[in-house]
Formats: sequence, C-alpha cells, structure tokens
Amino acid sequence: MASFVSVVYNSEYALECIIIEGHAGIKKSGEGYEVCIALSALSQALYRALIHTIGDDFFRNKKYNGFFSLELINWNKLESDKKKEYKIVSNGYLIGIKSLIKEYPDFIKYKEEYKNGT
Repeated sequence: MASFVSVVYNSEYALECIIIEGHAGIKKSGEGYEVCIALSALSQALYRALIHTIGDDFFRNKKYNGFFSLELINWNKLESDKKKEYKIVSNGYLIGIKSLIKEYPDFIKYKEEYKNGT
C-alpha cells in the first residue's frame, strides 16, 4: 500500500489543498517506515511554516492516523506580500515531496489538479 498525495492549486497557482492518505508502503516490519516518516515530517513542517508565515486564520486542517489535510481559506484576504511568502514556502514543500516520490515511487502516489476561477 502506498500513500496517496493529492494537491489542488487555485487559479493563481497557489497550493489550495493537500490531502495525504495512507501509510507510505509499509509492507513488512521496518520496510517503508523511513518514507512514511519523511512524508509526515515534511507535511508537519509545511503546516508549521505556513502558520508562522501567514497565521492560522487561513487554514483548515485535519490529521489522524494515516490522514493529513490542509486547506487554504480566505486567500483573497491575504496581502500580496503574504501571498508571495505563502507560495515560496509551499513550493519548497512540493519540491521536497516530489523528490521523495522520485526516490521512492512505489511508496507514494501523487496527483495534481488546477482549479479555474477560484
């Protein structure tokens, strides 16, 4: 079983929502744990960095065993400099996730979606 990472961008190409489901390919004792831990650590770091950057009034999130979601809300209320910072932080996260996927393609599946008119 692989983790499934789903990313949605808004019309300004900002990360609007990320959903991570499942544990990254854990098959036998010890196999895949490092990938699952890396994915979890990257996602928690993203959340904390974004809260620090723009504040928690702009997010909804859920997390429980094998599930993490982060949704950007009130994008239109963000000042332009904060939007820029948000994009920089979230793009850094996506570089990390895509690197992890490239190195461990059997453990993480990835899907991107772009919205129009958000």
